[in-house]
Amino acid sequence: MTKINIFNTLIKRNRNNYLPDEQWIKEKDHKSIVIHHYCPRTFNAGDHFVVLSIRKHISRLLPNAVFVPKAVAYNRGWGKPIGLNGENIRISNEYADAVIIGGSDQYYKWSPRILAGEIENLIPPLFLIGLGASSKDLDSLPFLGNDTYRKDILAVNQKSRLSSVRDIRTREFLENLGYMDSIVTGCPALYLFDENLHVNLQSKNILLTFPYPVIRKKTQENKYQILIKLVKNIIPFISASGFDPIIVCHDDRDVPAAQKLFPDQLIFFSNYTHDYFQLYKNAKMVIGSRLHATILALSQGTPAININLDIRGQGFSETFGLTKWNINYTENDIEERLVSNINQLLSGNLSDFINFQKERDHHHQIFLKFIKETVKIILNN
Repeated sequence: MTKINIFNTLIKRNRNNYLPDEQWIKEKDHKSIVIHHYCPRTFNAGDHFVVLSIRKHISRLLPNAVFVPKAVAYNRGWGKPIGLNGENIRISNEYADAVIIGGSDQYYKWSPRILAGEIENLIPPLFLIGLGASSKDLDSLPFLGNDTYRKDILAVNQKSRLSSVRDIRTREFLENLGYMDSIVTGCPALYLFDENLHVNLQSKNILLTFPYPVIRKKTQENKYQILIKLVKNIIPFISASGFDPIIVCHDDRDVPAAQKLFPDQLIFFSNYTHDYFQLYKNAKMVIGSRLHATILALSQGTPAININLDIRGQGFSETFGLTKWNINYTENDIEERLVSNINQLLSGNLSDFINFQKERDHHHQIFLKFIKETVKIILNN
């Protein structure tokens, strides 16, 4: 065997060796609990809201936790290695006391690409927190793109010690795959704050949030045109009512589109989460299709009207008692309904949120119990 072949054989053998070094285990310092957190790490603010909430709640019960971010998928802003497979499984086996995947749309096209045959090599306990399914349109099935992902998703959930989902649509999706043990906790970002719903009497800001370039690229042109027309038509109404419309971008890719579409409007974007916290907390209300904008606003007590584009919005609405309040983009009277909802909030009427607040409190307790069980397993492990 040549030197090159021997070298290649050693590399291959090392990559396939998932067992941690015995000497490292003996010397491992357990004063700190190291958690490898596989998560989306884009420039999209919503991803950061979810990550922050998961770590915040675990850290309350496990103050010596150290979170090491790992790239769950091929998102912008990450280097390699990517995904819970191959070299990353070996690294997590060597250095992690626990592994978390959370949160966001991980079941959309099964973005982590974790393989059924490889996840079995993971040694630390695995937890799936607040994952969600998504679709290409309203009332369509969760989009995978490849049927082989079904086996992989099922295997990853079966490997997990605990698995939670953000809505009842995602639970149904997993049950159809054969996994019956998922827990509906809601999106973790909904519990980043815990403010009672109220109308800010001093605020003049009404925030408008839509994923402008993303919906144009990935969906039918008519969906894009409907939303842009809606925003353009509602801005004069907001201004005439004595309030200030602000176009809020959660993703840096939204900014050029917002500049082009709404040159006369204020535009907000930041890559710092606390800027969004301040913005949403001090707003009169939030309107739009960025689901994490709706969720963050509601967690801070700011009323929101979600325009549902797919099963993400529908799943949230159904899980939290907002089906009569949130609006599907396909409704013929969408503009009239939106104006009616805005006027109701401006009058201080929050009656349509009574069921939401009950469901939020109920699922918040489920989420806290889930986190408590997660920490218990990590410590016992």
